[in-house]
Amino acid sequence: MLGKTLSHYRLVEQIGAGGMGVVYRARDERLERDVALKVLPAGVLSDAQTRSRFRREALALSKLNHPHIGTVHDFDTQEGIDFLVMEFVSGKTLGQRIQEGAIPVAEAVAIATQIAEALDEAHEQGVVHCDLKPDNVTVTAKGWVKVLDFGLAKLLHPMDAAAQTVSVGAADSVSGTLPYMAPEQLLAQPTDHRSDLFALGALLYEMATGRRAFKERLATALIAEILQKSPAPPSTVNAEVPPWLETVIAKCLEKDPDRRYQTAREVVEALCARGPTDVSSKPSRESGAVKRVESLAVLPLENLSGDPDQEYFADGMTEELIASLAQIGALRVISRTSVMRYKGARKPLPEIARELNVDVVVEGSVRRVGDRVRITAQLLEAATDRHLWAKSYVRDLRDVLALQGEVAQEIAQEIQVKLAPPEQARLAAARAVHPEAYEAFLRGRFYANRRTEGDLKRAVEHFNRAIELDPLYAMAHVGLADAFNLMGYLELLPPREAFPRAKAAASRALELDESLGEAHVSLAYGLHYFYWDWAAAEREFLRGLTLNDGYAQGHLWYSNRLACHGEFERAIAQIRRSLELDPLSLINSLALGWAYFLMRRFGEAVEQIRPTRDLDRSFVVSHWWLGWAYTLTGRLDDAVRSLEEGASISGRYPPVIAALGFARARQGRADEARAMLAELGEQARHRYVSSYDLALVHASLGEVDAAFQRLEQAFEERSHLMTFLRVDARLDSLRSDPRYQDLMRRVGHAVP
Repeated sequence: MLGKTLSHYRLVEQIGAGGMGVVYRARDERLERDVALKVLPAGVLSDAQTRSRFRREALALSKLNHPHIGTVHDFDTQEGIDFLVMEFVSGKTLGQRIQEGAIPVAEAVAIATQIAEALDEAHEQGVVHCDLKPDNVTVTAKGWVKVLDFGLAKLLHPMDAAAQTVSVGAADSVSGTLPYMAPEQLLAQPTDHRSDLFALGALLYEMATGRRAFKERLATALIAEILQKSPAPPSTVNAEVPPWLETVIAKCLEKDPDRRYQTAREVVEALCARGPTDVSSKPSRESGAVKRVESLAVLPLENLSGDPDQEYFADGMTEELIASLAQIGALRVISRTSVMRYKGARKPLPEIARELNVDVVVEGSVRRVGDRVRITAQLLEAATDRHLWAKSYVRDLRDVLALQGEVAQEIAQEIQVKLAPPEQARLAAARAVHPEAYEAFLRGRFYANRRTEGDLKRAVEHFNRAIELDPLYAMAHVGLADAFNLMGYLELLPPREAFPRAKAAASRALELDESLGEAHVSLAYGLHYFYWDWAAAEREFLRGLTLNDGYAQGHLWYSNRLACHGEFERAIAQIRRSLELDPLSLINSLALGWAYFLMRRFGEAVEQIRPTRDLDRSFVVSHWWLGWAYTLTGRLDDAVRSLEEGASISGRYPPVIAALGFARARQGRADEARAMLAELGEQARHRYVSSYDLALVHASLGEVDAAFQRLEQAFEERSHLMTFLRVDARLDSLRSDPRYQDLMRRVGHAVP
């Protein structure tokens, strides 16, 4: 068959074969693209009525349009050969991946989530896969999952009773189809979409353990095993599999369909509820047992140094203790942003606990005299304000990192939280640090958390000072990386100046300590926003959050990467995880509104962002994003008011001015919009202004060629905003232009 042309498809190479036909990579000579062409078994469409039915069903399959489903392009017949033409997906099949051994838990969960999302879309359209197995799932080089051959088993096998018998009994089916068939399929009972969920459970088991859920090799023995036995718990094969994931797998593999998840959406929610990186477990509470501690907040440590200039030190020690405790997977530890809202507050502890939704609170103080530091910590039951434990520590400042790990371990012991061996190792492995380097690091953190241009520049100076004094201090390199990442994202430096510096700093941190989850996240940020290396960014985000699932900023930044690619369910799950860890964070709340904006749910974006803006009207981002949401809902006067306020308090921040120009153009005030362009041009003479922002204004004015000229410049600048091309509704007026599709391809986005 190689070299043969069917219709306008030239067969190039055979890439697969099975009970449903032989698959070739073929060249579509008409559209000049590679496709997958499946030649159906001879005689399977034996008469005109059967062929007509298959054509109707194939037409229904071709309408499945989802990022994780391989698209059906065509069905045709030539010289007695029936064939389907499908999207060609380059990458490894899941079967090939599994042959290499068990897939890391975080990655297996991410793959299973994408498969479940594909099943959910197909089931919503009335299409059941019926033959989900490793060889029908491909993972692309960029980390995307594609599920292939939807519905073909159902289309082909019922047309020939003998074919169904062969499917169950043939030798190649024992290594393919049969181990993933649900009991009701084997018993020839009525089947529905829940049979696919059984197969998904078998796939997830195999990914997590490296071996099949049902192991018998002889077909008859394998059928009996599927019908009568439950597989060994995955954790007995791979100790890294957490109990919550075992529960998901077991529910998928229930013999009775009524006891399984009833929809693929339920599976997605079960996997996303923990997130792809959550490998911790929460033991169930027995009736009458003492309430387990599952969540904790460290309130701002009080500065007892008698020197107001030492507030940065007390704040930094608070943040470092939070970071140490956040490494304990069994605890939900509230992040710095939320707890700092209580600095100097005199609220009753039970009220704080309710607002943060925590079981216990750590209060304390810090006093520094020279290079000696004294920390006093006490543990309080949140609901009752009851004292549980207290202890004071005095150490040399160079030993402060070890001290924080010691405090975290003692708190965990006191509340009876069991530390996993890697957690124990990380908390116990802290090295000595140069006292002045640590002080410079804390100052850097203090300024970086304020997020203004001047403060971020000061943060860079302090992080560089810390590195100069102690080149082996890995977290100082992380701090430097994050400062440059933020300066790139906030358009305070040109991307080509900010992001490579961030990458260099994050890479150095990982050379010093590969176990730092924060460093992996810092590296991932630039890989996504500047280098546009989606697969590498995904790996680094997952690695970072696996190492430190309590890192709220990491979950937030990962949500951005998912949203840019239209994976909104997973993005929102990550934002909600960040909100669990940092419930009072303004940026987390705004991020949820921005996700709704990218999903084109503009009214919901307004309702999410507006209350957050009202909490703190000095926060520029809230005015900026609310202005965009108002603009795309058509509330242009409200948009202009919000953006004018943001421009005033930000010192005419260029992205806000661009948003204002866009809104003015929508109002029909073209002259005022062009005045905004002129203002941005003037600002560009002495600071960085993203060409993407200028393109937005030109697009709103209907100046298409000028908009594309600016987008080309943004591409050359490596503007981080180019990552939003796939989902940015603000550029919808350009989307049908071939130049837009070309830009998307060059950035690395999949083009519909």
